[in-house]
Amino acid sequence: IPDAPRDIDASKCIYPAEYEGHFDRLLIPKEEISSVVHSLAEKIHEDYQGRRPVMMCVLKGSGPFYQHLLDELQELRQGYYTEFIRTSSYEGTASTGKVKLAGGVDFKNLNGRDVVLVEDIVDTGTTVSHLIPVLEAEGKPASVTVCTLLSKRLDQPPKYRAKYVGFSIPNHFIVGYGLDYNELYRDVRDIWVISQAGIDFDSTTLN
Repeated sequence: IPDAPRDIDASKCIYPAEYEGHFDRLLIPKEEISSVVHSLAEKIHEDYQGRRPVMMCVLKGSGPFYQHLLDELQELRQGYYTEFIRTSSYEGTASTGKVKLAGGVDFKNLNGRDVVLVEDIVDTGTTVSHLIPVLEAEGKPASVTVCTLLSKRLDQPPKYRAKYVGFSIPNHFIVGYGLDYNELYRDVRDIWVISQAGIDFDSTTLN
C-alpha cells in the first residue's frame, strides 16, 4: 500500500452508524483483503501440504483474519490444529514496548508440531519477538513461523520479520477488520485510517 492516499471509492463501505466521521480515509477495502487472504492460504498450503500445522490466533485483533484464513485453508483441503493466545502491547495509539501475555494456549499441543502464529499486524515486532521464545521454551514445537495480514513500515527496523505478509502499509494508526482503538472499530469489515474525531470519541457514551 503506497504512502500517498489512494483513489478508492468508499461510498459502498458500511459500518455502525456511531462511527460516522471517525475515519480519515479508506486504506484497504474488504475485496482486497479477501484476495490477499486467499493468496496467503495458498502459500501456507504449499509449505505445509501433507502436514497439519497449529494455526495459532493472537487475540483479539487477529480474530477476523484468522477465521477468514482458516476458511480459505479448508477450501484447499489443508488440515490444521487450532490454538489461541492473548497478548497486548498497545495502549491507545502507541505501542508500549511491553508485551502482556494473558495465556489461553495449551502448550502440550505444540510439542513437535509446526506452529503458524497468525497476527493482524506487525509493526515494531515486539509482540512476536517476545512470544516466539516463550512458545519454543514452553511448547517445544518443531518450528514457529508468523503470518501477518499487515506489516507497518517504520523508520526503525522491526525486531521480527514475518514469513507470510499480506500488505505492507504506511505508518498510520489503522482500525477495522479486527483492529481496534480502545476496543472500538473491530466490527468494521474494511481497514481505515482513524481520524482525530475517532481518537477523541468518548466510548462511554455507547451502551
